[in-house]
Amino acid sequence: MRRYSRVREKLTDAVYRLATREGDVRARLKSAHWVLKHLTVEELPPELRDDWESIMRRLTRHGPELYDGEVFRDAVTHTMSRIQNSTGRTIATDIYGLYSTFIRTYGL
Repeated sequence: MRRYSRVREKLTDAVYRLATREGDVRARLKSAHWVLKHLTVEELPPELRDDWESIMRRLTRHGPELYDGEVFRDAVTHTMSRIQNSTGRTIATDIYGLYSTFIRTYGL
């Protein structure tokens, strides 16, 4: 098995979702997050861990939205409802940058 094959698969799928899913950047980020959340920081090459953690933190920045003590919206849905399109574009660009750095270093 190729080194980091699971990371390669998940990053490729996240970028594919960003490029092809319907909706604005926030909807596409939500879809990309679904894939990225299946990675753990330990699976990533050490040089990419900080960038990945930053992306994941920004995707869930506002935490879950609670109503009467119950989760009304998960952290990603809540965060995406509160960010501007330009912020979403920045996060999407950073996901592509993470993917690009990975591919340049470890290949397809």
